[in-house]
Amino acid sequence: MPLSEQNLALRIRQHPAKIRDVSLAVIGILLFASSIHQGFPVKLLALFGLTGTAFVIVYSTLKQRPLETFGLDIIRKKTLLYCLPAAGLGLLLGMLSRNSFDISIFPSIISGVALVAPLVGAMEELIFRGYVQGHLRVIGRVFSVIYASAVHTCYKLLVILSLTIPLQFDFFYLVLWTFLGGLLIGSLKELSRSSLPPMLAHAVFDVVLYGGLATFPAWVWA
Repeated sequence: MPLSEQNLALRIRQHPAKIRDVSLAVIGILLFASSIHQGFPVKLLALFGLTGTAFVIVYSTLKQRPLETFGLDIIRKKTLLYCLPAAGLGLLLGMLSRNSFDISIFPSIISGVALVAPLVGAMEELIFRGYVQGHLRVIGRVFSVIYASAVHTCYKLLVILSLTIPLQFDFFYLVLWTFLGGLLIGSLKELSRSSLPPMLAHAVFDVVLYGGLATFPAWVWA
């Protein structure tokens, strides 16, 4: 086994509580994603999963300040400098996504949907890049970035698959670009040591992607 893999395995064994906490939180998140669009009583599983995730996060970070838990405790000049490339990354990913849907690469207007959607994206970043990636950083910086991106990709995929209405979707594109985008956004989190740039990148992405929509797309609100 290569030395790097040995070191990673050793750090994982040294922090079983970190692995346990994040695993339980992730199970709750994925349970939420896989049942949120289902009818009653299956939809209750979504509430159960979300509540369980919240409990695990609170319990596992009792000795931390709330801002520290979600990666918002460190705001320096360096952090703010990373906001510019974060906004550019969100803009680029949003334009690429619009192009994949065969619509104009930039919205002609900004609708109410585009103003609300970034709030959802910001919450996702607080969970995946703030808590998951931040909680696992002690095991390895590269490991934490990859893990958070993989989990976020699974979450997005399950949200789409849980829809009860027929929907034509390029799942290869969804998985590939959600994962690659997550790696870039996770790297911003690691370099800036703050969840603020990732939140900004996701917010800009949502504004660009959903700009001009009169209603939320089915995978956001069905």
